Amino acid sequence: MNRHAWLQKHPSPRATGGEFHWYPEGAAAGDRELRAGFVERVRGIEPPAVLWQLERGRVAWGQVFASTAPLDGRRYVGLVLSVVEGELPAADLLAALAPPPAAPWTEAVATASSGRELAVQELAGLSRATHGDVPGIVRALLSGGAARVDDPTSAALPPWIASIERVLPEPGARPRCGVWCAAGASGARDRVAELAARAWREPVSRAAGAWTLLCELAVARGETVDQVGVALEAIDAGAVLTAEERAEFAGGASIVDVLHAWGRGRLDRSPAAETLAARLADLVALRVLARLADGDDPGGAIAEARWYALLSAERRKALLTAVAQRTASLRVLVEAHHA
Repeated sequence: MNRHAWLQKHPSPRATGGEFHWYPEGAAAGDRELRAGFVERVRGIEPPAVLWQLERGRVAWGQVFASTAPLDGRRYVGLVLSVVEGELPAADLLAALAPPPAAPWTEAVATASSGRELAVQELAGLSRATHGDVPGIVRALLSGGAARVDDPTSAALPPWIASIERVLPEPGARPRCGVWCAAGASGARDRVAELAARAWREPVSRAAGAWTLLCELAVARGETVDQVGVALEAIDAGAVLTAEERAEFAGGASIVDVLHAWGRGRLDRSPAAETLAARLADLVALRVLARLADGDDPGGAIAEARWYALLSAERRKALLTAVAQRTASLRVLVEAHHA
């Protein structure tokens, strides 16, 4: 179910004197806090626009509208707040949103309604539609903030945003908040957001494989997708090593150099030697990620680790096994090289 609330100066059963008020009045404690937050955020927002908030178990969608109060004849900015809750992924909650028109409440509009249920044909067509700046929307969904959409009032916007959210990691403990607005230009180049946008448009492409791998590495390393995404620009082979281990490479080192040193036992005296296989597996996976993101054959990165680093059979097996264990999407690729 969707529940809706209006912040307006038009009369309602709760208030007829032309004052700003929420209708309906009754709300759960969580909704009162949510409403107060949206009131703070709506200041300075020019309609049409949508204020949104994503968190685990709840999605809120606030349509900002402009209207003229019937009693004093003055223009004011109001809000239609729609909320969906449930033990579902954020994308499913977004897809279930069915906001009423962006206008003051009237007796013809219900304060609660059934959510949308998309047909298979609609779901298949969402990735081919375009309703705004996809990389900008990805960045907003990942980090919060504003992004441009073609029509904030469109009924097709919530399920379309949901189709993008489906390729992204689930929201963390803290809510993500932002604004969908019709104005605004794209920001600086954002390779992480661009990669996610490519994965959304072409779900069976190498870009999609790169995005899946990036998300897997973020989970395995306990990092954000942006922290892992630094490898899209350049890979620091020493970043996975401790300070003591890096001291073995006074002049810097390539990925092959680091793997070769490990294979020859130069890093075995490290206090953290028992975790080296996993850390070096991440290094190989980052190399695969970079190749996939550039549209190249990912097998070349596995071949580098398998042959160019001159690893012994035992260490080669330990490395590739760790790659397969930490990144499920690379398991088939690794097994092919094992064979």
